[in-house]
Amino acid sequence: MHLANVLLTLLPVSLLATESLAGSSSHSAHALPARRRHNKGRALSPIKASNSSSEHETNRIASAGASADDFSPVTGRRVSKRAQCGVSSPATSSKTSSTITVGAAVVPTAAATSSSKWKLDLEAKGNSFFDTFNFWAYDDPTHGTVTYVSQDEATKSNLATVNGKGNAVLAVDTTQNVQKGRKAVRLHSSYIFNGGLILADIVHMPTGCGTWPAWWSNGPDWPNKGEIDILEGTHSWDRNQVSVHTSDGCTIPSNYGASAVLTTGSFVNTNCASYATSNQGCGQRESASHQAYGEPFNQNGGGVYAMKWDTSGISVYFFPRNAIPADITQGVPLPETWGTPMGNFPSTSCEPFKFFKDHHTIINTTFCGDWANSDWWTAGSAGNGQSCAAKTGYNSCSDYVLNNGDKFHEAYWEFASVKYYQPK
Repeated sequence: MHLANVLLTLLPVSLLATESLAGSSSHSAHALPARRRHNKGRALSPIKASNSSSEHETNRIASAGASADDFSPVTGRRVSKRAQCGVSSPATSSKTSSTITVGAAVVPTAAATSSSKWKLDLEAKGNSFFDTFNFWAYDDPTHGTVTYVSQDEATKSNLATVNGKGNAVLAVDTTQNVQKGRKAVRLHSSYIFNGGLILADIVHMPTGCGTWPAWWSNGPDWPNKGEIDILEGTHSWDRNQVSVHTSDGCTIPSNYGASAVLTTGSFVNTNCASYATSNQGCGQRESASHQAYGEPFNQNGGGVYAMKWDTSGISVYFFPRNAIPADITQGVPLPETWGTPMGNFPSTSCEPFKFFKDHHTIINTTFCGDWANSDWWTAGSAGNGQSCAAKTGYNSCSDYVLNNGDKFHEAYWEFASVKYYQPK
């Protein structure tokens, strides 16, 4: 089995200095009306950047329609993607057989159990949640009406907090009128993973006209090491779209085995290759609301999203708050008992360790941008009955976002935890 008996290991500094993290964003040109190096023995690799203001390098951008001039380096942060930027510096980390040290946070690993094939490698939650992520403070590669802020500014402005329940909250600036872009947070995991099982217990997600939230992952050299969009949509959608974006050769078979339906666009919707489909990739969207996205999701207290990446392919599951399986709540996940996934990309026509590699998980909220701008006048899309242009009275998504801060109090993420599991 891929990744069996793996331990967390520090990615060599020499690799950090030489491997390009450049890439292009699939989300920069969504055609959907919606939008390697596989190392056995290294599954989850910590990459924690120094906070020293003297350590930085100019980011390399290799993308369609983006250049290095579009981005400025952020000191002391290592990030990757939607066009990927990388700033790296030596990491400090230690590990034992029972703990993982990330900065000052010590996260206990799960005890071995006989019932589950999976072991917990890392858990981000509570006061240590932000220790497992780096803050992206670059221009938005998807051309959104947003200003992503540093960790210092996010903390100072209460855009990145831990609430009284111990949940991590990622908010946006609700100042009524702003000039350039509404401030928001974008997080990139400080760990790389190759395969495994990732579970996010999400209590609340951003919603409302103008928003484009996503929880997703991708590798460097986009799209050659792939992108997996686990939870994503725009505006007032009430259903989720699961997508992947790859290099040439990854497709979806006709019997792909998921509850969501293939989205339609300008290209064959079974072809996941980004360049061949003008960044469309391939997406599977819920045919009806199952409390998996937007306002219905929030009203139900959210739930658990799970993404499984193994030799069988890539699968995404969702469990609403009142239907989370006991194996998940008890920390002994049994994905073989979860039934039909929401989204599924089988290995029969898309080899998961060829088209996907060295992924970071990413959490972000942008506004407008390439996809949400194109959907501004769309009615009847993914449960968004009336177009946002009609709802708001604004002809422009950006004008609405810049001048209506009071409309974005619901545009926040609330995470109870993110858990990374690997095969035993």
